[in-house]
Amino acid sequence: MASYSAAARSAKPDLYERVTSRIIEALENGVVPWRCPWDRYRGLPQNLTSGKEYRGVNVFLLSLARHCSGYESPYWLTYKQAQERGGHVRKGEKGECVVFWFDKDTGRTDDEGEPVKDRLPVLRHYTVFNVDQCDGIEPPETDDVSRHAWQPLEACERIVEAMPDRPEIREGTGRACYIPSGDRVEMPHRHRFSEPESWYGTLFHELTHATGHEKRLNRRPSSEPRAFGDPDYSREELVAEMGAAFLCGHVGIDGDTLDQSAAYVKGWIDVLKGDSRLVVTAAAQAQKAADFILDRRFDD
Repeated sequence: MASYSAAARSAKPDLYERVTSRIIEALENGVVPWRCPWDRYRGLPQNLTSGKEYRGVNVFLLSLARHCSGYESPYWLTYKQAQERGGHVRKGEKGECVVFWFDKDTGRTDDEGEPVKDRLPVLRHYTVFNVDQCDGIEPPETDDVSRHAWQPLEACERIVEAMPDRPEIREGTGRACYIPSGDRVEMPHRHRFSEPESWYGTLFHELTHATGHEKRLNRRPSSEPRAFGDPDYSREELVAEMGAAFLCGHVGIDGDTLDQSAAYVKGWIDVLKGDSRLVVTAAAQAQKAADFILDRRFDD
């Protein structure tokens, strides 16, 4: 199967730039998209017709739209889906871009002229609208109680305990970090965090880093040095931040722990302006990391 980097080369640059511009706009307005902009008591954005939660960068794009527009509903649907449900999108409403990977047949043949079963992932997009932008559609009530009646910290513990091939987690150290050479996560004592959610958010960040080990998702060999400023540092940090955000959203906690200073925000703006593909590919890798930690398997 082709890698996301290979797929990136086949996608239209303006689509990457469109997504990246939306993220940069949010950063310039002081909103860090991977810091749980969704309403944690109403859940992640999902499609009303299929009932499936959106994945990858779409989580951030739709959560940003909802955050900025004040939509109450977490449900989205296409113009056609609204019509099929007997309703309609109100005139003048602006939709939101959702991207997805489409397997395109390369059309290649072998030396004997026989078709080669070779497909290339290509980035595509469509437009969705929030239910609040529609008339004639009654969405299901958001079941806040059933979604959040359980103890979030117990839910976090279950995620950590059930992670396949989990690295060693060593508590009581002076810093929070993942050490690839020893395949070990180090964490300060829990009592050093003002909120338990912050401790788990930080742990999820480091566990996302750990999924990059070659024996898991193999994003980067453990023997390679990791230092601020190296070419892959920003990408891996973005993957870890987004991965932690997906996991925090899964259990309904706010794991906001990292710096949100003006310098931090400006740093991400500069990085994204230098690479329009970064936010899409990093979100895809972060989703894959979160799925690994949650031991989820998808056929698509």
